Amino acid sequence: MKINIQEIARRSNVSIATVSRVLNNKGPVKPETRNKILTLAKQLNYKPSPHARALSSRRTDTIGVILPELVDEYFMDIIQGIDEEAHLFNKYLMISSSHSQRNDIETIMEFMGSGRTDGAIIMAPSLHDEIYEVIKKSKRPVVLLNCCSSKTNVVSFNIDNYRGARQIVAHLIDHGYRKIGMIKGPDRNIEAQARFEGFHDILVERGLEYKENYVISGDFSLTSGNYGMLRLMGSDDKPQAIFAANDYMAIGAYQAARNLNLKIPEDVAIVGFDDIFTSRIIHPRLTTVHVPVVELGRRALNYLVGMIDGTKDPAESYHEELSTGLVIGESCGCKSK
Repeated sequence: MKINIQEIARRSNVSIATVSRVLNNKGPVKPETRNKILTLAKQLNYKPSPHARALSSRRTDTIGVILPELVDEYFMDIIQGIDEEAHLFNKYLMISSSHSQRNDIETIMEFMGSGRTDGAIIMAPSLHDEIYEVIKKSKRPVVLLNCCSSKTNVVSFNIDNYRGARQIVAHLIDHGYRKIGMIKGPDRNIEAQARFEGFHDILVERGLEYKENYVISGDFSLTSGNYGMLRLMGSDDKPQAIFAANDYMAIGAYQAARNLNLKIPEDVAIVGFDDIFTSRIIHPRLTTVHVPVVELGRRALNYLVGMIDGTKDPAESYHEELSTGLVIGESCGCKSK
């Protein structure tokens, strides 16, 4: 038998309205009556209907999540963090992929905003200013992930991509490498831009020459990492070490190195960024930058719930940047521990 508030009211010998006030924690009820109802609800393993709750509170207890992709480890880790935190707040998730297109996000936001979600978390690092026009139209609170944080009246949680890139390239320089190349991410991607700027700036600060022919554009995919490695190592002036702007491109560079009969790190050092699970099981273990994406998802969801519940002001700007850290493998020349 499915337990509903009518059954709890009958067994408690009180009105349905009284049960509703207790279960929704709204309105005055005598302490002894409240305790009786809560005890009975627990004994009967009562589960509130999401549909009924939405009708009574005008909330859905559902959070919309829009990410560029849903297929690789990086985005799945973000979803994990959001989902773990959502579970603590008894929230549900509605997840969609935007393919980094503004019209996709607008369509999804319209769908989510028509009474289906209470708020949204959006990751659109390639859209720059366009995403803010979408947010202005939203009737629900929105939290941004890895988007530009210079705008006012928005809430964003970001990774310190610039510092992470500086750290890992400095590690290569400290190893003695002087000719360092890079396979960078998409030009319009904010994360890719920050990682490239960190690479460029640390070279200049350490007195090393920045060479444009040492930088190949990629798109964060295995294929572009493979292609970028072939181009860099196919020239007469070869780099001694390569910084791939994410781990997938680093793994693609590994594939190219094998095809070229190059040993890592003896012939060329390779480092990555993101610390995805695959980077830990390839040989030699990839030296990379740990990105706390699970924590990123958790914090974004936590803040969004505050905006929905009214403990955070949706009109107030808030920006938080999570720090990164080095994960040392053998691909840079370090010895295994």
